Amino acid sequence: MQLNIRKVSDSVTPQLATLYRRAKDKSGLHAAIGLGLQSLAKRAFNDPSKRPAAWAPKADGTASRLRKSGTLAKSIRATTSSASIVIGSDRHYAAIHQLGGRTKPHIIRPKKGKALAWPGAAHPVAMVRHPGSNIPARPYLPFYSSGQPTPAAGRVVASVLRAKLMRGIGGTP
Repeated sequence: MQLNIRKVSDSVTPQLATLYRRAKDKSGLHAAIGLGLQSLAKRAFNDPSKRPAAWAPKADGTASRLRKSGTLAKSIRATTSSASIVIGSDRHYAAIHQLGGRTKPHIIRPKKGKALAWPGAAHPVAMVRHPGSNIPARPYLPFYSSGQPTPAAGRVVASVLRAKLMRGIGGTP
């Protein structure tokens, strides 16, 4: 997902928006904003108040954790330049967790051994034809499904702009 700074300008004061537009090199600003958004996304895994939307409970009614090994949370990165801020993950399953969707039907084969077995099965089987799964959205990046930043993301951006830009002109943050 890419954050376009103009989309967030509504959540900052007109003075900060003007100072941002006048800034010559935005690389440092974007790097600081990217780190703030990356931190916000990582905290969303443990703090429901940081999420763009509530996560649906698991099929058994217990709370969704979206954390098995912590790899998804650890993989969140912000890549910045003087023109953009991109935040996301390189994990192949990141998008389906953020946006939800349906997995394709597929065949499950044993990784070790010659057959699959599980409690309640009539017998071991060589393969299972899985029909696919509906995965509910479990957004953790600070953006709504429309791509708009959440209020928390807007506060991060405003805070960084206030700290960096106001300090640069001798004002108080």
